[in-house]
Amino acid sequence: MRIKISLKNAFLLICIVFTALTVTSSGISLLQGQTTDIHAHLLMRFVITFLGIGSILVFNLFPDWPLPAIYGLHYVITMSFILLLIWTGGFFVELHPNAYRDIFLNFTPIYILISTGFIIFGRYKKKRLT
Repeated sequence: MRIKISLKNAFLLICIVFTALTVTSSGISLLQGQTTDIHAHLLMRFVITFLGIGSILVFNLFPDWPLPAIYGLHYVITMSFILLLIWTGGFFVELHPNAYRDIFLNFTPIYILISTGFIIFGRYKKKRLT
């Protein structure tokens, strides 16, 4: 399924996902006894959310490409920007020793699940319409 999203809807989705991620992360941290969070970490979370959702607009730039190519291009572009962000952030804050591995393991499975869901939903919707 091709993803079509307007700028307004992308902004709303960024806000919703960032809020959900922050509330979930804060809840888990509080349950583990950690009562503080670093502001730089919150800003990085917002930028990563912005990149992940904002990059969905890539789908609108290549309407004739096959879907697997678009998903592959989207993943490579998004992950490249996220890794660049982590690398740049390392100049300003101390990174966890496993920061690159952690962001890869946090982003990739979610991306695969969402992509697979869109593909399955798109095929189901297409069969239903015919």
